[in-house]
Amino acid sequence: MTNQLKKKCTTSGIVLLSVALAYLFRLIGRGSFYPTLFSYLRSFIYIGVYAAWGLSVRQRIVQKQVRRYLTSVSVLLILWFVFRSAKYFIFWQPIPIRYLWYLFYLPMLFVPMLALLIAMSLGKPDTYRLPGSTAVLWLISGALLLLVLTNDLHQLVFIFPQDAAPWTDTNYGYGIGYFAVIGWQVLCGVAALIAMLLQCRIKNGRRRLWPVLPLAISLTYLGLNYAGVPWLKSLLGDVTAFQSFMYMLCFEACISCGFIHSNSRYGELFAASVGTSAEITDQDFSICYAARNTEPISLTTMKQAVSHPVPAGNGLTVHTMPISGGYAVWTEDVSALLAVKEESESLAEELKERNDLLRYEYKREAKHQKVEEQNRLYDLLQSVTQTQIDRIAVLTKEYRTTSKADPAQAKTLLGEIAVLCSYIKRRKHLTLLADRDYKVAVSELERAVSESLQTLKLLHVRSTLYMESGDPMLSGRTAAAIFDFYEQVIEADLEHLQSVQVSLTNAGTLRFSLYLCCKSDLSALADRPGVRYESEGEDDYQCILFFPEGGAP
Repeated sequence: MTNQLKKKCTTSGIVLLSVALAYLFRLIGRGSFYPTLFSYLRSFIYIGVYAAWGLSVRQRIVQKQVRRYLTSVSVLLILWFVFRSAKYFIFWQPIPIRYLWYLFYLPMLFVPMLALLIAMSLGKPDTYRLPGSTAVLWLISGALLLLVLTNDLHQLVFIFPQDAAPWTDTNYGYGIGYFAVIGWQVLCGVAALIAMLLQCRIKNGRRRLWPVLPLAISLTYLGLNYAGVPWLKSLLGDVTAFQSFMYMLCFEACISCGFIHSNSRYGELFAASVGTSAEITDQDFSICYAARNTEPISLTTMKQAVSHPVPAGNGLTVHTMPISGGYAVWTEDVSALLAVKEESESLAEELKERNDLLRYEYKREAKHQKVEEQNRLYDLLQSVTQTQIDRIAVLTKEYRTTSKADPAQAKTLLGEIAVLCSYIKRRKHLTLLADRDYKVAVSELERAVSESLQTLKLLHVRSTLYMESGDPMLSGRTAAAIFDFYEQVIEADLEHLQSVQVSLTNAGTLRFSLYLCCKSDLSALADRPGVRYESEGEDDYQCILFFPEGGAP
């Protein structure tokens, strides 16, 4: 910390000595003893100071936006002195001198504007960016500079007498544009001053007001200079030297007070930090910096912590990290973490036991649900085919009775049992699909009906089958309803059934048609919704139409 203070004092002393030497060269140059030489030396001193300050700013300032603005300010201050030196000591022609005079307004317009932009950025985060609306400031400053540079065309800024030849900066008047330029400078300077005042924090001491003083002095100097006070220029020098130095002092005061974030004074910040236990050591682990209330750490512990963290007791762990020129050593209080770890382990064990119990209960519940679902499906399958099962039981009893006495009748009974079994087999599959409302291919329904018709051949029943529904897929419930209706019609007169024609068509409405030749009257089946019965005359042909999707019969 002492080295940093010495370095800061040395730098400030060099700057003040340089400015004092430049002021001395100004006094000497006003005489007849090599005036041009001393004026050049004075300009070189100021240019060197501003160049060194610009390089320093690029190294110290953290916020990129402010660093870019301050670098631009240093370049403008250097250009200001370059224009001034060229005007007074290099060029002698009236036109170049006049345009160099006009170029003075490049830094005079843009430095106050940049001061306003910097003041608007004070106290903001390092990644802060000004809004896009601030581009208006650049446009106004650029327009006013263009107005000054084109003064020879319109003389809105400086008015020269008509008989004056050539036009110089010793004989001129002021136009309305001049007052706009000066007003813009004063407006930006005052706005920057107000913005800085708003950023001040009285609780941190009067030194927070330091940035205001150079800016206030600068505005006062401008006012006195434009008022034509005679002693001002002879005592304090020209506008270029005085104003550029005041601008630099103002920005440097902002950096010193912390308005503009910089990477300096870290030693003070490190020592004043509270709540940390860090130390900075050299290569031999000799302590260079230490935070307040840092517990002493033994040399052996610090060396061991280079390879891995070392427990130090009381829930503390020592860490060491190599840095440039030495090591960073700090202690970490892990007592809370250890307590949390212990609590977490206990909770994890409890959760493991609970999860095992829940997993066991889940398996039991899943097994129970599976059994219940199986029972439900079994009951559903049995309820759908119970009529056929009961009929098979009756036919089986009859077969046992007549199998020896009447072989022909026994063969007929076996055929009827085969037809019923075929239905039961295919209906179980459709039951599962209908229960979940899955889609069923028409070909699947066709195979079910075809298998039943093949079985009917055992009873010498002639049959034909045609299915074309338009849509290759049917809902499970529709397919089950069609197959149930088919079986109901077939079983209505299974003993006397001679032929059957089956068709499924879709002409705007899904229709299932059955043409049968049998002895029984099937008109009673038309009482079912969606069913239409038609008689085909003397040959005992009967037509039954079924509209499974609710088509009007």
